[in-house]
Amino acid sequence: MKLHAFAAAADASAALAQAVAADLAAAIAARGQAVLAVSGGRSPVPFLQALAAQDIAWQQVSVTLVDERVVAPEHADSNAGLVREHLLQGKAAAARFLPLVQTGADAQAELAAAAVLWRTPDVAVLGMGEDGHTASLFPAASNLAEGLAAANPAALLVVVPPAAPHTRISMTLAELQRSGKLYLAIAGDSKRRVLDNAAATVSDTLPISHLLTATARPLDVYWSA
Repeated sequence: MKLHAFAAAADASAALAQAVAADLAAAIAARGQAVLAVSGGRSPVPFLQALAAQDIAWQQVSVTLVDERVVAPEHADSNAGLVREHLLQGKAAAARFLPLVQTGADAQAELAAAAVLWRTPDVAVLGMGEDGHTASLFPAASNLAEGLAAANPAALLVVVPPAAPHTRISMTLAELQRSGKLYLAIAGDSKRRVLDNAAATVSDTLPISHLLTATARPLDVYWSA
């Protein structure tokens, strides 16, 4: 991994937004289009807002999610709602949005529909929980081994978290590693300790460790105190 450390969260968000915008612009220059996958939760909001302000050809960008809760789009916990509110604004409203969940009625039906529209991201921006999960690859999830399988041809899978609410649809580790550029955005001393522990050895108890130690697709970590 490559660590970028910042004293202030606003500085980390601004720098990450600039880096992601440059990657998207490079993909557009090379192929005429770009695919971006972002994470939900409240932590990414400043980054999403900073990215929305970047001057790129948003009409040639498709935006999707690293993971999503299987809830209705208008639900307060919907990552799609967060993206619509904080990223798809201003110039970035011209981007095409490919949500992972349409109605939230049935997880397997949502997975099948999402897989039809899925495109491997040029850029994926991840978060990390205090338990070391990333995307919705949770420690002790019943199908974690499937989600972490290096040779898994599937891009997405349904995950039932052992503790967190809501069934999820998540990118698999294999699909993350097939993506063009990977970023991890975290903040605070507690998550820095989790990061350092995960970087020391690969363990399914800290799923993020599988990305931190990868050499084929190095992870750029943006951390702020």
